Amino acid sequence: MNTHNQEIYIEEDEIDLRELWQTILKGKKIIVILTSVIVVLTLVYALKLPNVYKSETVLIPTESGGGSGLGGLGGLAAMAGISIGGGGSMTPDVAFNSLLNNYDFMRKFVVKNKFDEYYEDVNRDKNYVFALGFRVIYDLFKSSKKESADAEQEVFLIIKEIKKNLSISSNKKTALISVSYSDSDRNLPPLIIEAFLEDASDYLVENNLRIINRKLGYFQKELINVDGFELRQSISGMVSKILEEKVMMKSKKYYQCDVLMAATPVYIKDKSKPKRGLILVVSFITSIILGIFLVFFLEFIKGTKEEEPTV
Repeated sequence: MNTHNQEIYIEEDEIDLRELWQTILKGKKIIVILTSVIVVLTLVYALKLPNVYKSETVLIPTESGGGSGLGGLGGLAAMAGISIGGGGSMTPDVAFNSLLNNYDFMRKFVVKNKFDEYYEDVNRDKNYVFALGFRVIYDLFKSSKKESADAEQEVFLIIKEIKKNLSISSNKKTALISVSYSDSDRNLPPLIIEAFLEDASDYLVENNLRIINRKLGYFQKELINVDGFELRQSISGMVSKILEEKVMMKSKKYYQCDVLMAATPVYIKDKSKPKRGLILVVSFITSIILGIFLVFFLEFIKGTKEEEPTV
């Protein structure tokens, strides 16, 4: 008895699968048309996208002198709203990221380096590269009119664009710091990276030197008034360490870092995105699934109407 029931179930499953396949074949024109339309639209979209290029600078962080030598890192942490212990320190990548999220610093950075003029230039896309050199679709959809906005809003939008494309990270194993920027103009990323590192380093060094000079003034004043050879020798040693740290800080091109690899414009064929082939494959598979779903949906509606009783 059980075997007979199993055979019936198997036959019903086979009939269901056969009916499903027949439904798909019946609606193959719909599937083909929908797939073709979606793939063509996706191809147009993919050809409209310019290549995006990524340049990278790799930095080697230098070892700090410890908590007793430099109070500047503590001052920097306070400035950034981050609390660290008395013997702690802030790594350069954290310091750079703090300034990247500091609106006042970024506003001055954009205006000083005239990046606002670059981003407001309607012809800044002249260096964009497209698949097979085909930029007709991009030009076709390109808006010739620029939305009017006040100067502060323009700078705000530029800062958002820079923050979105600028990445600062540290490798936990090697401690190397990577500063990268992505843009469709492959000549822009090295300029953004170098300008940001220079301005951020100037800001951080100036902030730390101000704290160091204040500490030096205090210790030198105490050195004059203090009694006892051992205490004077201890304070003199502290002053020497602070002076050494001051010299080391000024000797670096970037804040507490040496350059391992500087950013340069990448090769024109070495794009980071878009992955046009992947976009088309995903679009093709998705459109087939949507087409099959549409066929079943239409068949379901048709079957429902046929089952409705006639009055």
